[in-house]
Parts: sequence; C-alpha cells; structure tokens
Amino acid sequence: MKAETALLTIVHQINQVIAQLEPEEYRKPLPEFEHNSLGQHFRHILEFFQCLEAGAGIGTIDYAARNRNPLYENHPDIALAAFEAFSIALPAFDAEAPIQVRAEFGSDERPVYDSTVGREMLFVYDHAIHHLAIVKIGLHCCFPHISARKDLGVSPSTIKARAKVEN
Repeated sequence: MKAETALLTIVHQINQVIAQLEPEEYRKPLPEFEHNSLGQHFRHILEFFQCLEAGAGIGTIDYAARNRNPLYENHPDIALAAFEAFSIALPAFDAEAPIQVRAEFGSDERPVYDSTVGREMLFVYDHAIHHLAIVKIGLHCCFPHISARKDLGVSPSTIKARAKVEN
C-alpha cells in the first residue's frame, strides 16, 4: 500500500467516527484525557496533515507552527470538511520530492533537517494512528455507542503480528 492510500484510509476511518458523534460529544472534556476532548485530538491530527500539505507546497514543513484552530476541535462538521479537503489535495503530493523539516526541541534553536514528502507522509500517518489509539480509549470509556473499526489506532505492523499469533 502506498502512503497516499494509507492516509486516505486513515481519513476515511476518522470521518466515520466523527460522523457518528454529536457535537456535544465531540467537544466534551473527558476526565480520561485530563479534560481534553475527542475534538482536540482530531484537530491535532488534522493540523499535522495541513502542515504537511502546506509544506509540500513551499518546500519546508514546520509542525510546531500549527494554527491550533478551535473551530476544528469544537465543530465536527468543519473538521469533516477539512479532512475531506486534505484527502482531495493528497493525490497531488510528490512522495519523492525533497523537503525540509523545521524541528522543535523546546529551545530557541530550531534546526532544519532534510526529508522527503513521502517520509513525512509516513510520519503524519504514524502520528495519526497514535492519536487514534487515544481516541479509541475515549470512545470505549465515554461513548460506547459509537462504532469504530477494530483496527482503529492500531499500526499495520501490529495487525500483521497479531494475525501471525492467531494462526
């Protein structure tokens, strides 16, 4: 599977979950998340996708310079539209293109590293899986009526390893 296909699969999974959540559920502070919401996790995933998209266009990605747009964490319909916009833009990405990534390690120094768009597609994919694992915990704890795929938030390598053990 190519990175583009994998990211489209993740966006589809995200949209399936968001579409089932009532706006109040989407933005509800959860004690399990230290009073953060599912919407905040979806916003965070989305803004990493948007940083990739913007960076692919200009040749430099800065994940720390996210907008942190509260509309994405409070309005599921706006988040759904933004995820859809990303999925529409995705086919234009050139995975082989070189790109620079500005790092954030907590100091004033912000070194820049060489990468490729394809490598950064892998990064945002893995990052989304990590946050979807957290989202899945929130769904199980607080919104058991929401239907999510069994493999939501599970790395493909883990899925394959589990399949080997089961056989």
